[in-house]
Amino acid sequence: MRNSLHPRGVVLAAATAALCLTIPSVAHAAGSINFAPKVDSPSGGQFPSWGPGPSPIGTVTADFNGDGKADIVAADFSGAGPILMTGKGDGTFNAGTRVGDVGNGYGAVAAGDLNGDGKPDVVAQAWTFLAVFLNNGNGTFKAAKTYPTIEGAQQEVIVADVNGDGKPDALSLLPAGVQTWINKGDGTLTAGAATTIPGTPGAFTVGKFNGDNKIDIAINNDALQQVQVFTGDGDGSFTQRGSSTSGLITEDIRAGDFDGDGIDDIITADSFSFSTTLLVSDGQGGFKKTNRVNLSGLGPTSIAVGDFNADGKLDACMSAVLNSKMVIFTGKGDGSVTKDGEFDVTSQPQTPVVADFDKDGKPDIVVAGSANAVSFLKNIS
Repeated sequence: MRNSLHPRGVVLAAATAALCLTIPSVAHAAGSINFAPKVDSPSGGQFPSWGPGPSPIGTVTADFNGDGKADIVAADFSGAGPILMTGKGDGTFNAGTRVGDVGNGYGAVAAGDLNGDGKPDVVAQAWTFLAVFLNNGNGTFKAAKTYPTIEGAQQEVIVADVNGDGKPDALSLLPAGVQTWINKGDGTLTAGAATTIPGTPGAFTVGKFNGDNKIDIAINNDALQQVQVFTGDGDGSFTQRGSSTSGLITEDIRAGDFDGDGIDDIITADSFSFSTTLLVSDGQGGFKKTNRVNLSGLGPTSIAVGDFNADGKLDACMSAVLNSKMVIFTGKGDGSVTKDGEFDVTSQPQTPVVADFDKDGKPDIVVAGSANAVSFLKNIS
């Protein structure tokens, strides 16, 4: 969420407010992808500030309590730490409980089994700390272990095995790049290599951008308005490869194979240009083509990917914070997407997550916002 307390959010609000009157409103248009009207689940009222913070990934999903139903953990930027809302299996959620009390400012969250016990743990980032919460398996978590760090233009943390030892590590944003955190296997992290860029990183993603089967990363450089690819060296460090221009002030980037060649591409949410950009990978760590959807949404903030219509081609969903919509894009399978419709969700939607929340075999969307609620969009494609 580009929270009003975060400087990046203040700039976004000021710039976009003046432009809203000049961009025509796009009504919902059901295409090959369709969702039922939103169903909201309140947080329960004990978290008046509840909602994701200034991060492209402020909500994550996993089965955190072991009951076979998809749950969510969301950041609470102005609260005392992330919260867990357990899923009921029908797309609605129980009232939230704290993952842990670590103080305010934690706007980014990630999930993964850091200690190898089969239970998804939670990692969160704040202004000056990274926090690891090990899962007890019953919807509660052990007290956090914290590590000093500094956020970048936004906060973001991703869990991935970057050194190929079978243990998931962590990556987090820095003021000039991305920090690698090596996992000892028990959930304890050690600072590894820092991957730097000549500018300010606004967001990053992990993927496979060449054919060596190692985890790579792509970083959005706010200063140059570029997405820059770094291929993994296999030890937690990365080497810079190619780059391509994204939109104006890109808030989020996600990896996915949009042209079916087995190599990940990049899709972006471009807040200040109100666009969505798809950068098609060349298989060598660079890009060979740029496809852009102009006027794709009012205040794009975060984006997620999934095959919503079961045609074997990757699609995407993007939160539009200024008019409280979820924007849907249909993938053509050739490295391009088309806007397929908009759906009402909770106010100021931030970071969508994709999973089968009602156990009908179709990927749904859940998104948190600023109104102490999450919206469930049931996939009826």
